[in-house]
Amino acid sequence: MISLKILNKEEIFERVSIGLPYDKNLKPYSKVQLELALNHFIEGEEYEKCKIIDDFIKNRFNHEDNYYK
Repeated sequence: MISLKILNKEEIFERVSIGLPYDKNLKPYSKVQLELALNHFIEGEEYEKCKIIDDFIKNRFNHEDNYYK
């Protein structure tokens, strides 16, 4: 089983919103980590943050756009 470091969801949001798709150790955020942060903000009804993270996930993990340029 793969172990994921659970990060502060606010930290994930702050870094993604300014265009940094990785943590302070320069490790890219996994889709699972981003989805956990997204679910956290959905439960807290912080929909502006949800939109930013959701758009980032769709762009970052879109294989058609990212591999066929």
